[in-house]
Amino acid sequence: MLADYGVTIGAYDHADSHQGQWLHEIIYLRAGGVLYQCAVDVNEPNGIFQYMVLNSLDEGLFAPIAALTDGYHQLPRNASSGAIDYLRSPLVQQPEGCLAVILTFMNGLFRTNEKVWKDVTGNEAGNALVALVQPSTRVYVFGAPYANPNPYPGMHDIHMNQGDPINSQFHSQDGIWQDGCVVVQTADGKLAGYFGKFATQSLHTDNNGFPI
Repeated sequence: MLADYGVTIGAYDHADSHQGQWLHEIIYLRAGGVLYQCAVDVNEPNGIFQYMVLNSLDEGLFAPIAALTDGYHQLPRNASSGAIDYLRSPLVQQPEGCLAVILTFMNGLFRTNEKVWKDVTGNEAGNALVALVQPSTRVYVFGAPYANPNPYPGMHDIHMNQGDPINSQFHSQDGIWQDGCVVVQTADGKLAGYFGKFATQSLHTDNNGFPI
């Protein structure tokens, strides 16, 4: 389980990229005069990273988070706090538009929670993320807060945080209702979201967030 979990809310300020062990798109949010740095995973050099962008998310399901003030808020890891779980949140699992019937059939036939995950070969995910946040009116970043907020407070682990293989170095951080993502409010008042995961992470987990 992550050491801490929550959401940072603010207005998009600017972005840049950083290549460390993993490629991150760094987005900066401004909230109440404070600049927050959010390191969003968008690729990894030794395997496959996957992402999806979902448009027209249900605003009613997101209302508890939308009602929060700008800044960082710790979230209890449960279904009623507004926390995100890729496999359990109605916000993420709700089929969109004409895909609903197809996805329902495919999920039943193949027992999969997958929507439309795209494999990353370059910085496609980073480009998609920046295109999503740049024109936004408000940004919500879910993940783990920096343990050492210097020089900026901010967020990391902005990706799926469950389903890591038992032999993975990240298995100890697995848990439910603690997934990271970026949700934006668009100029027309609608919601859209960026979701990322590593291909080694299972889309079927138990109540501990461990792969089934």
